[in-house]
Amino acid sequence: MRSPSKAAIRGKQVFEKLVVPAIEFLCAFGASSIAYLGGVGHAHALVLGIGVSPASNLTTNLPQSVVTSYDKVFIENLKAETAWVRTSNRRMLDEHAGNKLVLFMYQNLPAPPLTQAPEGTIQTGLTVSVVQNTSTIGNYADYANISTYAMQTAIDPALEALGVQMGYRLAQVINLILQNTADGANAIDPLVGSLSKVGAAVVTTKDITAAAQSLAGVNALPFENGYYTGIIHPFTVGDILTDTANNSLVDVVKRSPEGQEKLKELPAPDGDNVTILEWGGVRFHQSTLVKKTPNYSGTTQTALRTYIIAKDGVIGVSFGAKENTQIGDGDWRNINVWVRRLTEPSGYDPSKMIGGFASYNTMYTATLPPDPVQRIRYIDAVSAIA
Repeated sequence: MRSPSKAAIRGKQVFEKLVVPAIEFLCAFGASSIAYLGGVGHAHALVLGIGVSPASNLTTNLPQSVVTSYDKVFIENLKAETAWVRTSNRRMLDEHAGNKLVLFMYQNLPAPPLTQAPEGTIQTGLTVSVVQNTSTIGNYADYANISTYAMQTAIDPALEALGVQMGYRLAQVINLILQNTADGANAIDPLVGSLSKVGAAVVTTKDITAAAQSLAGVNALPFENGYYTGIIHPFTVGDILTDTANNSLVDVVKRSPEGQEKLKELPAPDGDNVTILEWGGVRFHQSTLVKKTPNYSGTTQTALRTYIIAKDGVIGVSFGAKENTQIGDGDWRNINVWVRRLTEPSGYDPSKMIGGFASYNTMYTATLPPDPVQRIRYIDAVSAIA
């Protein structure tokens, strides 16, 4: 019988003392492979994975873990402020009296002479002049309906949401009628747009003061609160508030404790009165719905129109309290549109496939006063803000 050589004995000892412990150390991590260690060793199970064994249940076999959750509170979409009704005077057209409203106005008599009347002589009587204009009321209507199936499966109150969107749509219609009417005033009276800026100049408080005094110079009356009113774009508000020149709004207002308190007030985020811009006898409403003129006055910028309006500057005409849709002050939040949930089938819809509708139908128009002297001033200018 042949005895092992010394080299074989030493190799076996090295293997058992060094290699096998190292392999057993790796096996402590657990695993699933077999290492054959040759004729001088043993077979050992080796795990080369690290940590605990993998999960046996995953999203691939648990479908309930991959469903989608829907938030039922929708994000509110962005809406402009429809403030034009608040800058206009209202007149009412009676029902059953036709579709036209005629406005009349006396013209002032000529300036009186300084000559005395001759004693005992009856002079020729003066003749007054009456001017007029005619407005034809228009009919504006639209609707959106929804299927019964969609209304009953939607995760939100979809019918009521349609009502909000229709209210905003109607508010924009009324707003645009009034704005377009105001934009036409310069064709009658060139003073209306005479204060517009040229080039890249922006609106400053000096321009607001000039516009207000231009109205006062033709004896245009303020509204009942004693102020002229106006529509101004948020960018133009920013131009005025960031103007730090001498006698700018900030420079003037900061000189009194009351003014310093006003400087803490930013323009209202909901677009209502911009209280810090009660300037020069004008109170402004902030809105993005103004006239925009691209490539203005030799620039590549868009001009934004700022409006300053006196009493009877723009006149809205509707059916008043009897109008089909109550437009209130023109804000989409308080416009009443018809929102109806249909609960019974009808001859038009025997299977009740339509679940409801939101709609409006209003009669409205706007006019300028019958006077060559208009009660509006506007300022076209670019803005340093974008």
